[in-house]
Amino acid sequence: MQQRTDKIVDGFRIQFRIIKALMLREMIVRNGRENIGFGWVLLEPMILCSGVMFVWTVIGAHAGDNISAVEMVLTGYMPLTLWRHMTSPASGMFARAMPLFYHRQITPLDVFIAKMALEFLGATAAFALVYGALYTMGLVSAVADLGLLATGWIMMGLLGVGGGALLATATERWEPAERFIQPSQYLMVPLSGCFFLTDWMPPWAQGLLLLNPMVHCYEVVRAGFFGDLHTFHYDLGYFFACAFVLVFLGLFTVARIKPWIRIS
Repeated sequence: MQQRTDKIVDGFRIQFRIIKALMLREMIVRNGRENIGFGWVLLEPMILCSGVMFVWTVIGAHAGDNISAVEMVLTGYMPLTLWRHMTSPASGMFARAMPLFYHRQITPLDVFIAKMALEFLGATAAFALVYGALYTMGLVSAVADLGLLATGWIMMGLLGVGGGALLATATERWEPAERFIQPSQYLMVPLSGCFFLTDWMPPWAQGLLLLNPMVHCYEVVRAGFFGDLHTFHYDLGYFFACAFVLVFLGLFTVARIKPWIRIS
């Protein structure tokens, strides 16, 4: 029994080292070693969010209900950036990694996990840095419930993993699927909760919006950020049921995609 346990532990250690090496390789390939290099993993999401905040502030936009435009953008665009960064690289992910599969211990699942982990950690660090800077300048309030905020952030990450996996495998098996990635991302934004609170909508619209699991992510993130100052609508049971199905199907297809991987 002890021998079997040791083998399992050794297996996990090997896989951890593989994924860590793949993450370092991805950072070098994507960002290079010169200039700020790895810093772009943090700067890319920070630039997008900061740019939108600046525009909203200049035009005098206000979210209403005692929510400033800066707070609305921070809690809207940063989760959106996380989701987009985890789904956008899906197209051709495995074809680009084809040479790695000549190593027996590296699988498409390892490549996928490394990519998702890198994007999640980069976006999370960017969120923390942007919030820290804005809080220091007095532009945003203190987080009311950090645990709830983190839960909403992880929920968005789960949607990114499931959606990214399905998009990655779809583009390998059916090349035209690549054309639908960006349109689907843009179409999702108005219905995601990025620009509004569900409580602002009429009751009949709330029911329809809450069918979208992404709306629950935004509601939990903002419930953690603003606390009891506003009313938020979410169902963790419904969300995690949807997320489980999405992630399961995504990882299942990734684990079986290798025969279809080809260099285009």
